Amino acid sequence: MSVRGVWILSYSTHDNARIVFSRLFPTVERRSKVFLNDDYISIPDNIDLSGYIQEELGLKRLKNDKFLESRDTCKRFDRKPVFEIPIPHGKLWPMLAIEQYGYIFCCLSLVEESGRPPIINIPGISAGFSLLLGMSDLLGSLPSDANAILQKFAELHFYLGQAAPFGTPVDLTPSTVKAVLFGKPPATAPPQKQPAWKPVPYKGRNTIHCVILESIRAVQYDSKTIPDVWDNYGTITCHAELEGVAPDVSLTLAHGSESNCVPLENIITGPCVIGVDTGTQSITTSKAMNLKKTVNFHKIRFTPPVESFTLCHYTASRIPELPIKGYYQMKGETTVEVLIQLQLSKDVKNNFEYCELQIPFFHRGPILNYDASPCHGNLLISPDRKILVWNIGQKFPSKNPEIMLKATVNFGDNIIEKQNNRDDPFCVGQNSYIQLFFKIADYTYSGCSIDPKSIQISPNTKAKFILVREYAVSDYKIWNSHGDAQIAFPPPKYLQSPT
Repeated sequence: MSVRGVWILSYSTHDNARIVFSRLFPTVERRSKVFLNDDYISIPDNIDLSGYIQEELGLKRLKNDKFLESRDTCKRFDRKPVFEIPIPHGKLWPMLAIEQYGYIFCCLSLVEESGRPPIINIPGISAGFSLLLGMSDLLGSLPSDANAILQKFAELHFYLGQAAPFGTPVDLTPSTVKAVLFGKPPATAPPQKQPAWKPVPYKGRNTIHCVILESIRAVQYDSKTIPDVWDNYGTITCHAELEGVAPDVSLTLAHGSESNCVPLENIITGPCVIGVDTGTQSITTSKAMNLKKTVNFHKIRFTPPVESFTLCHYTASRIPELPIKGYYQMKGETTVEVLIQLQLSKDVKNNFEYCELQIPFFHRGPILNYDASPCHGNLLISPDRKILVWNIGQKFPSKNPEIMLKATVNFGDNIIEKQNNRDDPFCVGQNSYIQLFFKIADYTYSGCSIDPKSIQISPNTKAKFILVREYAVSDYKIWNSHGDAQIAFPPPKYLQSPT
């Protein structure tokens, strides 16, 4: 993280650029000789170096040709602000050059290995870039008086001695360096710079809006030999409207008082998250019986961008049972008998935004009529007359959360349209399934929530917190007990890697 030298070039449209300030670091130069061995390239004097930099940057006025193949060819890959300066006995690389206040600030970073390593592997490049920005902030817009300019350059020498001793940048903030040099603390704290990813600061009421969307995909077989499978997972998105340059926010993912709360696993955070701390807490699952349960919590610290972003993803597959247990039996060809039973788990909130069951009939003709007696809800036929829809409504019966549907369905002739036939080729005869769709507001089956009291914002400020929780179905199938089903068999135990 060192630089071999720094230079400042004055530049105008009328004259060629010239070096008005330079500083070399002999100790870094010796290290460069040791690291590079035969690949070491010495730095020429200021007059020659000025001409080489001007020629590479396209600032030098050429009398004859304006096109240089080594500089202007389309085959060349630019990596600005990193340049390669050709000189008679080799090439100086990596040379950083930026323009500030009408001057060109340059520095040559130290490369600690021979050859041409990737730029991202050279820490001296980022350190040199920060050093050039610190130098430009110290000088600012230089006055026209020559004596004032000399005084500014004298301050720059002192600055480099404190900010980058022996060519290694340490503390590059001009106000801090001045306070150390003159033995006085800065009168006011330096203003924070507005980051490039947030060019316009937010002005208004501080608000943090979080959405927890938990989903489940499940397959039920109603078989003693084939277990049901499911995957319960969630995504947390956030939109923070906070005043300040780059506020730091932390919040805690905790569980509510639901008795079925399960641990969150496989937490994958977004790029805005700085860190995640995990701990345990004790919650009360039954006040009457004074029952308590120890669960994990996760404290997430992040710097929110301007727009909405994904805070994290998680899984919670260790749920005790499926939210709705279903059984499906169907027999027949042109006339089929259907029996469906659904049972709501006692741990699930019995208040749906919607809940419906779709009964598709594959490779059959259109539904002519049906005779059904649902004990709850009502039946509809889809516009293409291929699906029978059972609209369950917003609640299961409170006393006995188990409902049943018996139906006899008659079909017309099956006219096969090969071009438009989108039926599943596996679902023929008794091979069929039904699909369940539901959504519950202000609820998650895992019990995942965010504690409003855990929210901390730095710099310290208050913000209105809005939390939305939803639990919905991603894919929920129940296969016919009298037919075959699509199953993914796990590999044999002797082929599985030891855990």
